[in-house]
Amino acid sequence: MAEEQGMSRGSFLTGVAGAGVAGLVIGGVVGKTVLGGDSGGDSTAGGGGSTDTKAPYVIGCMYPLTGGAAADGEQMTNGSDLAVSEINAAGGINGRMLERKVLDTDIFTPESITTNAQKLIGEGVDAVINGYFLAWDAALEALAPYGAPYMNASTTQPQQDKIQGDMVKYNGCYQVDPSDTWYGKGFPLFLNDLEASGKWKPRNKKIFIVEGNVPYSQIISKVTQESAPAAGWEIAGVEAMGAGEMKDWGPILQKVKAADAAVVMNTHYIPSELATFTIGFAKDPTDSLLYVQYGASVPEYIELAGESANGAVWATVTGVYGDAIGKRFGESYKAKFDKDAGYSNSGTGYDEVYMLAAAWGRVGDSKNFKAVNDALRLNIHRGVNGAYYMPQNVGMSFPAEQPDASLGQGHLFFQIQNGVNGTIIAPAPYTNGEYVLAPWQKS
Repeated sequence: MAEEQGMSRGSFLTGVAGAGVAGLVIGGVVGKTVLGGDSGGDSTAGGGGSTDTKAPYVIGCMYPLTGGAAADGEQMTNGSDLAVSEINAAGGINGRMLERKVLDTDIFTPESITTNAQKLIGEGVDAVINGYFLAWDAALEALAPYGAPYMNASTTQPQQDKIQGDMVKYNGCYQVDPSDTWYGKGFPLFLNDLEASGKWKPRNKKIFIVEGNVPYSQIISKVTQESAPAAGWEIAGVEAMGAGEMKDWGPILQKVKAADAAVVMNTHYIPSELATFTIGFAKDPTDSLLYVQYGASVPEYIELAGESANGAVWATVTGVYGDAIGKRFGESYKAKFDKDAGYSNSGTGYDEVYMLAAAWGRVGDSKNFKAVNDALRLNIHRGVNGAYYMPQNVGMSFPAEQPDASLGQGHLFFQIQNGVNGTIIAPAPYTNGEYVLAPWQKS
């Protein structure tokens, strides 16, 4: 592997204050240092990475800073900002700083994604990261020929299939988290484990699904329908949201009520719309376990849903752990941004930067894309969202897909309790609390 002048494995370790890149990288390299002030390198002008040992490493970021996904976009950009700040405060990578080139990107529109991807390629960035795209294929096709690492958490089985179907073409493309299918496969197993714990006694074995209006949500619904019978659960009904923003959940909530199922599952993902669903359900609930999809990870959900959210369960296949590493991340995020981190894409953005820093430190030449991609694939990174091991360019889900917790990201189930998010009720060993009955539940 090529090395830049003066760049050695030992000096990289010193440069990032002992991040540790001998096969396992622990996210968060500055201990309890509280960082503030300048982010340490956001680029708004031209100029990508270079083999110049004084030039910064430039990471292109495509985030939804405006529009319907802006709350999530804030989590993504703050997470990566924090990582860049920490690494730069610790001396960078052998003295070379990191910069971000952040472009506001419409995650729903292929044209916006393609245009911004081409801009970043033109800048000569060393890597591209983002949280998730709904039009994920536009980014994949635009960035694959460039060859630099492109990391995203779009959580979609079709993207995984496409990448793994042509590992030559998509050599530098990574879906760092597991696919959406693991939501559907893991949910019935979670219900059975919860019942076995004695903390919840379902009055029937029925699940009613409110199906979100994007492929991500529809895949979760479909796979849950396929997986539930083998786990002993019956699908009481599936009600699709339909296109567009959901402003009136009334008709759907009437069908939820009529189904009278022990489990109500909403696979939609927009925090604000999940909040209005939760408020509506809590006003006239059934004696049911209420599950809302990933959107509850974003602080906006509780801010809008308020007390109505107490008792709701939600999950993510890539989430911030409640262990010492996750807590330290949360403390640093709060100190820097004066607000709480969310429980998913804040950690993803943070971890993506650290994975790149570790790979660049190993290789020594950020423009040797092949070597950098090999380093990303062949090494394990322990981040705030768990373990990233991607020999096939995709993260793995613990425990349903990958039984070794050191190789996968936990499919974390959270419950909102007493107005607070962050109580992980499954899976062990990552739990930090136990399930409690929601105010509307009897048993």
